[in-house]
Amino acid sequence: MFTLIRQCCDVPTGIERDDCKSDGMSQTAFVSMGSFLLSFSAGATAGISAIIIPQLLHEEGRHKYSTEMMSWVAAMSSLALLFGNMISGYLMERFGRRMSQIILSIFYISGWLIIGFSTNIYFMLVGRFITGFCQGWLGPLGPVFIGEISSPAYRGLFLAGLSLSIASGVFMSHLFGTFLHWSHASILCALFPLLGCVTLYFSPESPSWLASKNDIDKCKKSFYWYRGNSLVMQNELDKMLAEYEKKKEVKPKWETLKDNIQKPEFWKPLCIMIVFFIVTQLSGINVICAYTTDIMKVLIGNNKNTYTAMLATDILRVVALITACILLRRIGRRPLAIFSGVFTTLSLITLSIYLYLVEKRIIRHISPLISLGLMAIYIVVSNLGISPLPWNMVGEVFASETKGLGSGISVMMTSMAFFGTVKTAPAMFHSIGHHGTYLFYGLSTLCGTVFLYFFLPETRGKTLLQIAEHFRYGNKEKSKESNNHCV
Repeated sequence: MFTLIRQCCDVPTGIERDDCKSDGMSQTAFVSMGSFLLSFSAGATAGISAIIIPQLLHEEGRHKYSTEMMSWVAAMSSLALLFGNMISGYLMERFGRRMSQIILSIFYISGWLIIGFSTNIYFMLVGRFITGFCQGWLGPLGPVFIGEISSPAYRGLFLAGLSLSIASGVFMSHLFGTFLHWSHASILCALFPLLGCVTLYFSPESPSWLASKNDIDKCKKSFYWYRGNSLVMQNELDKMLAEYEKKKEVKPKWETLKDNIQKPEFWKPLCIMIVFFIVTQLSGINVICAYTTDIMKVLIGNNKNTYTAMLATDILRVVALITACILLRRIGRRPLAIFSGVFTTLSLITLSIYLYLVEKRIIRHISPLISLGLMAIYIVVSNLGISPLPWNMVGEVFASETKGLGSGISVMMTSMAFFGTVKTAPAMFHSIGHHGTYLFYGLSTLCGTVFLYFFLPETRGKTLLQIAEHFRYGNKEKSKESNNHCV
């Protein structure tokens, strides 16, 4: 089997081969599957706490765990995100995008096995920290790799596939935990990074990274393998190599870094992506994943059918993200972001008002049809834009020479917001109630949507060089020269 995979993924030695004249979509899809499987594991990391916590609380013969300890079970992985973000940029530049993901998968497998075989909650927290560390490591790495190997025509589709994979991972972890003990569910989750590692092992490296290392021959072979050698693709390759040729002047690393961070094509997208990522977290997306069972108990009004409602919510999230993948090719990033932000705000505020009326007994009994319906609307509209788009765009808005630094800082900020929202959610539910918490998330999303309306650019159908030129020059005049080469 491995021999067949190797033959399928063998990088061509020249551009004359007929299979090198294709658009490369099938090859890119195959390699992207490796990153998608790692993103499956990232989703499972976010979702498994919704299974572990209720099972721990109901297991006989175990110690009683406090609310504070349970919040750490949910939040430990998000705390570790920050440390993974810190090393991600360095490792992807030092070892390459592909090799970094292979190393990452080994750590991911070990983390899941530690959770699965843990005999006490402290070993479990160690495993949660490792898987969260890997989740943070993958955060900037996956979008950068996918963004560099895919063509402009399919880049949005493949980048959106990362968010779809995360949602699918959440669903799979919940599905495993619905029918199995959390330890067995955790061991099954280790299969995702294992399969991802095998796929990436037989794949070529990113052509952009090879060009940055001045390995031009391998860069060309990798580029043709992923993209084909059509005239449009050849023009993009020539422009990419020309850009790297200009940067061959040797400078001290600190001086190069100083020059890069002062460029508008670095700090403009950095500011936009930081705000976008924080808005995503403050919309409550990951709070729903981490505390799904507890949230469903409130929305349903009893403890019955909470797991069924949880799985239905997960399926709805996956369907919404599949729809987002399709819409991104037809509509673009900016319209989806604005639409999603507006309707996410409305759904959260409406749900907040309804739960407030129920709590004040103005409405005597909660109606699961209404509460779950409003939550379903929130899940759909948030996953059409607010949830997937930051991960989609972080792999394409930064120039090649600042991609590792920019994506690393952006995802680091979302990791801090991730930890903050997940860790504080139980306290917020207790102090201001579910209605007050959803109102806070809704108003936060509203503020972020206003910012995105004024500053978020459209990147659909543009090459990475054209996107950099947009931020560099601040107008469309300069980039018009490049538009002639765009599909």
